[in-house]
Amino acid sequence: MSSEDLTRAIGRTALAAMLYEVAASPKPGLVDPFSAGAHSDMDYFTFLSSAAALASYFVNFARIGAESEGDDPSALLPALRRAGIEAENAMFAATAGANTHKGLIFSMGLLCAASGRLAAKGERLDPETCAHTVSEIVAGICARELEPLTGAAKNVGSVEGTGAPQNVAAATHTDGAPGDSRRSPLTSGEALFLRFGVRGIRGEAEAGFPSVIDHALPRLRADLAAGSTYNDAMIDALLELCLYVDDTTVLNRAGIQGLAHVRAAAGEALARGGMSSAQGRDYIHGLDGDFSARGLSPGGCADLLAVTVFLDKLPDDR
Repeated sequence: MSSEDLTRAIGRTALAAMLYEVAASPKPGLVDPFSAGAHSDMDYFTFLSSAAALASYFVNFARIGAESEGDDPSALLPALRRAGIEAENAMFAATAGANTHKGLIFSMGLLCAASGRLAAKGERLDPETCAHTVSEIVAGICARELEPLTGAAKNVGSVEGTGAPQNVAAATHTDGAPGDSRRSPLTSGEALFLRFGVRGIRGEAEAGFPSVIDHALPRLRADLAAGSTYNDAMIDALLELCLYVDDTTVLNRAGIQGLAHVRAAAGEALARGGMSSAQGRDYIHGLDGDFSARGLSPGGCADLLAVTVFLDKLPDDR
C-alpha cells in the first residue's frame, strides 16, 4: 500500500469509527438510531451529517502527520490546531451549531496524525504505538493550558456557579490542538479543571489514552473473541469507559453526583453480564430512559468509544 493510499485508509477508518459509534445501540443517554438520549438539539441524522462533513479533515490530519519532518513530534501541534479549527467550523456548519464531535476532532485528529507519521516512517500502526505517539505530540499540554489557570483564578473574579475565573483563557495559554479554538471565556473543560481538577481529554491524550488501551479496547476484543456482535462489544466497551473516565460532559451537566450515578449504573450493567446476558441487556435498555430523564450524557466516553473502534480497525498493511 502506498503512503497516500495508507493516509486515505487512516481517514476512512476514522470515519468508520464515528459511524460505528453513533450506530451502536443501546447507549444510555447518548444518541443512537433509536433515541436522542439526553439531547434535544441533535439526533442520529445530525451525527451522520457531521461525520460526512468531517471525513476529508481526518484524511488531512493523517496527511499532516505523514508529511511531518524531524524527530520532534510536538512540532506537529500548530498545524494540527489550525486544521482542527477548520474541521470544527465545518462540523458546526453541517449541524446548525450542534456540538456533535468537537471532542472527537481533538482526539481522532491527533490519532490520525500519529498514524500518518508512523506509516510514513515505516513503523507499525499498533494501538499502543499510536497512542504513545499522540502523547508525544501533546507532551506538556496540561502544564501549558490547564495548570496556569489555577494561578490565574486567584487573581480574577469567578464566573457565578462554576468557580471558574473570568477572562483568563486568552491570557494564560497559547498552544492548542485539533478542535481547540482558544476562545475566551474558558471552555467547559477548562472550567471543570478548575472546579474538579479533572484534566479531561487533554489529560487522556497526554497519558496515551489509558482508558482505551487498558480497559475499553481489551474489553471490545475479548467480547469479539467470545462471539459477541460488534454492536454488543461496543456497548460493553462503553460501559467499561464509564467506569474509569472522568466524563466532562457528565460533570458539566450533573456534577460529581451525576458522574457517580453513571459509574454505579455501568458497574451494575457489567455485573449483570452486560450485553451477553438477557438480564444485562434489559438493564442497559432501562438505563437509556434513566440517563435521559436525569440529563446524563456520557459524551466523553462516546468519543473514546470511537477512538477504541479506530484503534481496533486501524489498517497496518504495508
